[in-house]
Amino acid sequence: MQVADSLANTAPDSAITLLQQIEDSILSEPEATRVYYDLLRIKAQDKAYVTHTSDSIIRQVVCYYRKEKDEKNLPKALYYAGRVYRDLGDTPQALEYFQRVIETAKGSTDHKLLSNAYSQIGMIFLYQDIYDKAPEMFRKAYHHNALAKDSIGMVYRLRDIGRSYSTLKQADSAIHYYRQADKQAERIKNLRLRSVVNSELSGYYTELGRYEEAYKAMQIATSSKRGKKFPLYAIKAQYYEHTNQPDSAIHYYSQLLFTNNYIYKQGAYWGLYNIARSKGKINEMLTYLDQYLMYTDSVQNMNQVETIRKINALYDYQLSQKENRKLKIQTFQERRLKVIFCIAFVFSILLFIAYREYHKRKEQAKRIQRQKLERIKKEQYQLSLAQIEKNKKEIEILEFSLREAETTQNQLQQDLLKPVGGINLS
Repeated sequence: MQVADSLANTAPDSAITLLQQIEDSILSEPEATRVYYDLLRIKAQDKAYVTHTSDSIIRQVVCYYRKEKDEKNLPKALYYAGRVYRDLGDTPQALEYFQRVIETAKGSTDHKLLSNAYSQIGMIFLYQDIYDKAPEMFRKAYHHNALAKDSIGMVYRLRDIGRSYSTLKQADSAIHYYRQADKQAERIKNLRLRSVVNSELSGYYTELGRYEEAYKAMQIATSSKRGKKFPLYAIKAQYYEHTNQPDSAIHYYSQLLFTNNYIYKQGAYWGLYNIARSKGKINEMLTYLDQYLMYTDSVQNMNQVETIRKINALYDYQLSQKENRKLKIQTFQERRLKVIFCIAFVFSILLFIAYREYHKRKEQAKRIQRQKLERIKKEQYQLSLAQIEKNKKEIEILEFSLREAETTQNQLQQDLLKPVGGINLS
């Protein structure tokens, strides 16, 4: 599938064919391989300008890479989700996905992907008539093209900056960037890109009434045979009409009638109408006016359909955002309850541990007190025994002294009873 990935950038039709050849064998592969296959298929179809008609596959791809936290493939999946939603006409959803690419790929070295994301946001701003924000997006896209050394991408981004300034009616800035784009294309010797840039620049010069410069740019635009012919026909027709060369203008306006683009046909019939009116050709003028009004109605109907599609897309997006907000609130509440439960559980454990420690310390204090009391009692008991022994000894001494005194007294009495000098006292 690495070959298919490479081919998707240079030969998307070949990549699609290769992916179709291995479609059956992919079914037996692991989920990661199947999801990568789906991503490559969407990428190849997008590069081949195959209009996406469903978002079911890309949503599964995004969901998988988001679940796996795949930093490499998630930004790519988000980008192609944006592309799918652009094809589906859901511009708000597409814009959100392109913005997610930028948020997810911050710090990434995939500068081409970042450039494409910024460029798509710029195009959406132009498409939604948010002209003032478009130049900044294209400048950021150009910055990443420069970092990627993508010289062709740099030409397109400079052209886009010029285009966005032209919508803002800032002619000097618009022309500056168109010229920078032309210089870059000339620097890399790419005639086709010079034709693309100068075709648009010639039309802008014509719109500004700067016909000499418009002619020079138109000459460069026609130097490449690989450019798209109908845009060039439109520019040439307008140029020749405004420079009073009606025959040449009629030729190129007539060429525009062979396109299927209603806007080109509307412009062509209006130009032919003006030329016929200037020549006083009433019948031709009325015919062209009738055709112009018919295509004007068709273009207005297309615009109305597009406007309704934008409104519906915005409404659907707001509904989905409302549902997402409800889901986020519900998820937040569930998470909050879980957090509260966890906090209560942890607090209960801590309370139990604290109580157990308190009880343990209290018992320990009681044990120490009991030990102290026993020691005091023992000490007092030891002191009592010592005192008793002392008292016994003192009693013995006293008893001995008493016996000794009695013995002495008895001896004195006996001595007194003895006759003194032979005298008989009886």
